[in-house]
Amino acid sequence: MAEIPDVDELEAAGLYDPAAPNADDRLRLLEWLCGMGVGVDELRSALDYGALSSVASDRWLVPGRRMSRVEAIERSGLTDDTFDAYVAALGYEPIQGAPEGEVGITEPEIDLLASIERLTGLFERDEALSLVRVIGSALSRIAEAAVSLFLADVESAHVRQGGSEFDLARTVYDAVQLVEGLGARLDPALRRHMLQAAERTRATSIDEIERFQYRYAVGFVDLVGFTAISRDMTAEDLSAFVGRFERTAHEVVSGAGARVVKLIGDEVMFVDPDPNSAVEAGRALIDTFSSMDDGVLPRGGMAFGSVVLRGGDYYGSVVNIASRLADAAVPGELLVTTDLADATHCSFEPAGRRMLKGFDAPIVVRSLPH
Repeated sequence: MAEIPDVDELEAAGLYDPAAPNADDRLRLLEWLCGMGVGVDELRSALDYGALSSVASDRWLVPGRRMSRVEAIERSGLTDDTFDAYVAALGYEPIQGAPEGEVGITEPEIDLLASIERLTGLFERDEALSLVRVIGSALSRIAEAAVSLFLADVESAHVRQGGSEFDLARTVYDAVQLVEGLGARLDPALRRHMLQAAERTRATSIDEIERFQYRYAVGFVDLVGFTAISRDMTAEDLSAFVGRFERTAHEVVSGAGARVVKLIGDEVMFVDPDPNSAVEAGRALIDTFSSMDDGVLPRGGMAFGSVVLRGGDYYGSVVNIASRLADAAVPGELLVTTDLADATHCSFEPAGRRMLKGFDAPIVVRSLPH
């Protein structure tokens, strides 16, 4: 074990100032970190980077030596191009402690790359890379959500209340311990989602050979006026508004039996193979957001038919029409295609013909009565 530096060494390194108001707290933090094996150079780098309170948690999250690209390629047994493609697909970026300008692969990640390589035995290489990109993107979003939640809900409150630097470091370190075994604990949920996805594709498949096309009702609902009111919001108010929007959208859509595909700013995209459930979700979103006194009004568009399912997202003319109908709707209005209206038990009113951006001919639409 490396020798723990004394107070004079810490002071000489610019890490500790005995005359500073927080001197005792800083010394406790430094002694705690040194006791965990953090060296002076690493401490100075963290201080310069503004991450002294996160050194212990950062080391725990991604432990081990960061390899150079050359060494990692040699250890993995992959070709240069394959290694680079997998690393890019995972969304890896340089992290602290990595060789300058490099990602810094660790030993456990060598095993991960080998597992990815085995996917090419089942899928074509380009398709395997597509799956890896989805995995990388999903993991990145989970990580961003967890970190932003901690910063907003825990760390900011700690700082506002004048909490100590040492206590914050301990809190951050304790929080990241929750990651331990998280993958195994999420395994049942992943298995269920895979089964649900398989059942959905079996129920909606149009092309029994290629398995690219599926029949879905697709909807978009956005909030008119959000851009204007968001300009005057504080960061805290905007975060609270977006959180309420996301929570409400998920609750309303799932309550109607449909499924949220994604949230894009102030817009929610949802789908369901049953047009009736999809329309109920669209109606409920319009009603719910109309009743919220937030200075915004919802509008929506929906369509039904063949879509291409890829990477967890939906593509095709039906999706584009639904999105454009939402753009064309007035506040409080839900516009739908005749194909969707005819496939449901709901009552709709004629809404004329709309010329939608990107389409050569006007589209006959109907409107859901208020």
